[in-house]
Amino acid sequence: MRKYYQAALVIIAVVSLISLLFYRHEYNKLRYVLEVFNYFGKPNQRSEINCTNNVPMFTKFDMKFEEPLSAWQRLDDDLYVYSAYNIRDKEIQVIGFGSSNNIKDMQCQILFENEIEPVLGSFSYLSISNNLNSTDKNVNYGGYHFYCAYKTNKIPVGIMFLTKSNLDAHNIPILPIKSQPHNLNYINAGVCIAPPLTKPIQLLQMIGFIQFHDIIGVDNFIVYDFGIPNQYNNNLKELFKSQDPYWKFTYTVVPWNFPFPATHPTIIKDLIQADCLYRTYNKVRYITTLSWEEYIILRYHHSLIDLMTDFKKSRMKADRYKLKTLTFCTQQIDDTTNRNVTFIIFKKLHYDSSIPDNQPIYIYNTLEALNKNNMYTRDIGKDLVTLNRYQYCPGKSNLETGTKDTSILRFIEDIQNSQIFRKFITENKFL
Repeated sequence: MRKYYQAALVIIAVVSLISLLFYRHEYNKLRYVLEVFNYFGKPNQRSEINCTNNVPMFTKFDMKFEEPLSAWQRLDDDLYVYSAYNIRDKEIQVIGFGSSNNIKDMQCQILFENEIEPVLGSFSYLSISNNLNSTDKNVNYGGYHFYCAYKTNKIPVGIMFLTKSNLDAHNIPILPIKSQPHNLNYINAGVCIAPPLTKPIQLLQMIGFIQFHDIIGVDNFIVYDFGIPNQYNNNLKELFKSQDPYWKFTYTVVPWNFPFPATHPTIIKDLIQADCLYRTYNKVRYITTLSWEEYIILRYHHSLIDLMTDFKKSRMKADRYKLKTLTFCTQQIDDTTNRNVTFIIFKKLHYDSSIPDNQPIYIYNTLEALNKNNMYTRDIGKDLVTLNRYQYCPGKSNLETGTKDTSILRFIEDIQNSQIFRKFITENKFL
């Protein structure tokens, strides 16, 4: 009888050992899967929380949009320069503003790496287009692309401009040159943000702008500063620097000490758009320039990249896409069904079709826009996307008789469920 007990114990021991080895193998597989999720995040789950604080869940690329650290520098009373780039071989591209009378006699000198003496370059210029009426009193002032060509195979690091009134190179400001990367292939979207059409602007409205465009897939925000409180900028920069997988966008502030504050907003936006294209060249695939009161409203798609991808698949590719602009006057009465929502964009639902679109908005394919002399522009129908502009409309009455457009309401739930909204409501983080 004892032999049977011993045999049974041996069988049980063998089965237990086999089971232990099996469960250990399955445990190791499960732990490996959990470690992968912990490191990379679960598929299609943007708000996943990392259980291991010291392990980043994704990699954030520093695009260095703040370079060059630009500022408007005076060449003479009627001529200023802002930023300089090197995106083409043997040519420097500079953003400038001033009177056309002072440009014709300009000269450019280039400083090269590891050299002290500047070299004279070949100067040319091209007007930055705008849609202003030629009767404007400041018609002689405008934005310009300044080009300085050179022949040597050296690396340019700085540029100076000599004018008719100042030929002393020792007293000319040196503009640092940013050499942009080549052959990068990012499929992403960005917005350069011009100063608001009406100042001051509520911080709540600025939060709504960032939050809304983050929801539609804008990865990069480049803000041209007009006096934004430091605390607001610092709080958004903290979100970008955190390892929380939700904060995937970049937030960059660049100086904008524009010397002629009374200049028409269209000229200012054209200048910023030109600098934006250079600044994001080979870093962002699709870029646009908006003011804080302007919103891109997708009618069907969930992200801007999805819209651009569909254009490409449908053989509707273009160098830039023009958006249909709808103007919503902010003095209209709040919509009765949405009075309790936080942001003004969900309360003003009637647009005035009689207001002309004097400030067209474009989405640029940056890989194409700066490599062609003549850009091919395609108009996008408002059944796919519109540009909603929220502004005060002088002299307008009976605003509620305008056309009602509720397309933006599809984003209310996304806004209220977003991390930025929760952080703002629960922590009062930004105000």
